Amino acid sequence: MSETAQTIERLVLEQFRTCSGNNRMTATDDFFNTGGDSFTAVQAATAIAALTGRDLDPSLLFAHRTARALACRLVEDPPATGAAGGNG
Repeated sequence: MSETAQTIERLVLEQFRTCSGNNRMTATDDFFNTGGDSFTAVQAATAIAALTGRDLDPSLLFAHRTARALACRLVEDPPATGAAGGNG
């Protein structure tokens, strides 16, 4: 896993933990099986998008249910132009 992916994974995991209220969640735990729900998924997606500067539809959390899986998916997408963390 690249350094960028590891950094994003830590950020995603931090938001998953914050939004679900589960500080014991690991990078390979399923968000929805460890305290997350559709409401907290929207909260997490909004926070992650703001912190990474990437567009993040909350539905991606249903397809990529662990911090590791979502981080790998986010690494594939460049930050949005003009967003926080972006290049423009």
